[in-house]
Parts: sequence; structure tokens; C-alpha cells
Amino acid sequence: MQFKSIKSAIVGVGALIASAAAQATPLSVTDILTEFNAVVSGNFTSTSDVEGRLVANNMTGGATFYNNPRGAASSYGAITANTIGNFNANVNNGGSVSYLTSDLAHFNLNGGGTVSQTSSFALSDFTSTLNTLSNTLSGLTSNSTVNAADPNNFTFSLSPDASGTAIFTLTTSQLAAARNILFSGSADTIIINVTGSSFAESGNFNASTYLNQHIIWNFVDATSLSFTSWHGAVLAGKATVSNSSAMEGFLYAANFNGNGELHDFGFAGSLSSILSTSSSTASTSNVPEPASAALVLGSLAALARTRRRK
Repeated sequence: MQFKSIKSAIVGVGALIASAAAQATPLSVTDILTEFNAVVSGNFTSTSDVEGRLVANNMTGGATFYNNPRGAASSYGAITANTIGNFNANVNNGGSVSYLTSDLAHFNLNGGGTVSQTSSFALSDFTSTLNTLSNTLSGLTSNSTVNAADPNNFTFSLSPDASGTAIFTLTTSQLAAARNILFSGSADTIIINVTGSSFAESGNFNASTYLNQHIIWNFVDATSLSFTSWHGAVLAGKATVSNSSAMEGFLYAANFNGNGELHDFGFAGSLSSILSTSSSTASTSNVPEPASAALVLGSLAALARTRRRK
């Protein structure tokens, strides 16, 4: 009986290690920014559509999801969340829903999607990577300037470095003074670090699809953000974000209260000159290393042989 118990333990540990190995590959910055429309580490609710893939901790409301996905292919479905509350919503284009703990919602699945419970989702796979990205970007030295003399022509003058990256730094107060945001010049990647605790947009921001996919707004300090319309990826991991019309690009927020759509535009700039391999991937500290796994199995097997000889 002892041998059977030990044998069962070996099998169980082997299955655990195999499962961990299957999930060991972390998501990179590029994976997240190109495959997902939004990552919300706290509460998500919205009265409007989310066009691409959504990752959230707790969902309490929504309208239509995955109705115009433009992002890169992914192993994730349309919605992945820890908990999903009681509301009705549509999921289009065959998108699927995965939840870790509970799901009380009614999803009208259009196109053959499914709703299922998962045991492999870890929100930290997303938040750790995005927090590292935000912190790294906030430490960059500006190489481009903003002409804020005329609020009606608030102009970001792009002066990229050799890698094609233009970097700006300004405050939320400066940005809030803009009545019409413009961009002058060209760059492959536009990083705009914005310091300050809160921001409410009140001006015009007319941009192209190119800018939607090549700007990263890094609101590194913000705890409250309100957008009328916005273009480009937004990193705001500490902030509660609201919008009253469409945001065009990726969103990372602590909480989201949506009254406008989230439009799916995968980031198409390049961060390779900024990020090292270690800073562009999530931590794998919780995944058993192969050597350690082999040691565990070896020890159990040795114990089994000892029990069998007695």
C-alpha cells in the first residue's frame, strides 16, 4: 500500500510538472500589445463594445465583445477573467470566454464560441510584463519636444533616434491644456511619458490608423483618467479609466468604466532597442525548473525503490 501511494504521488507530481511546463512560456510585451485590446487588473464594466480580446480580473458589465478583432493570432479567447458577474452580453466572431473562479453572465455566442472554466489563467502574466514596460519607458530620456505655445495647435514634433523612436515627457497639466493635438514629422515608435495623478481630455485628437498603432502613452503616475476620444496604446496600470467615445488602441488600466468603445489596433512599433529580453517577459519564478522537477521525481522514485525492498 505504501508503494502504491508513493507511485501515485510520482504520477501526480509528473502531471503537475507537465502542466506547469505547458504554461511556462510567458507572454512578452509584443504578445500582449499585439494580441489584446485591453488588460484590466481590477474591475471592468462598460456600456459599449470591446472590439478585440479582453483580459480582466472582475467583470461586472459589458455590451458586445470581439466584434471587430484586428489583433494578431492568440491562444487566448475573446474574454479571459477571474470572475464574471451577472449581466448579458454578445460575443461575436466565434470568440470564447474563459473564467478562473466564477461566471454568472449570459453570453450570446455568435459564431461557435464556448464558455469554459480554466485553471491556467494568471493575471500576473500580463500585469508583471506591463508594469515592467511602464517603468522602463518612464526612465527614458526625451529626444523630442512639444510645442505647446498655441493650445489649438498643440504639436508633438517627432525627432526619432537611430532606431526610429521619438520620446517625449510632459505633465498631465500640460496635456490637459491642449485643444487640438497634432503630430509633426515621422517615427516608427512614439513614446509619450505623462506624469501627474489625473487627466481629463477636453480637446480634439484627430489621428490616423498609423498613429493608433505606433504611439504608447505612458501615464506612469496617474490614478484617474477620463478620455473623450484617444489614439494609441495607453499604459495606466494604477488608474481608473473612463471614456465617453471610442479609444483607438490597446488599454492597460487598474479599473475601467466604459461609456465608449475600445477599438482594437495592435501596436506595430518596435521596442527592441528599449527593452532587454529580461524586461520584456513576465517572471517565471513560479514555474518549476526542469532540473528541480527532475530532482523531485528522482527523489520520489528512490523512495519507492526503498519501500519496495523492505
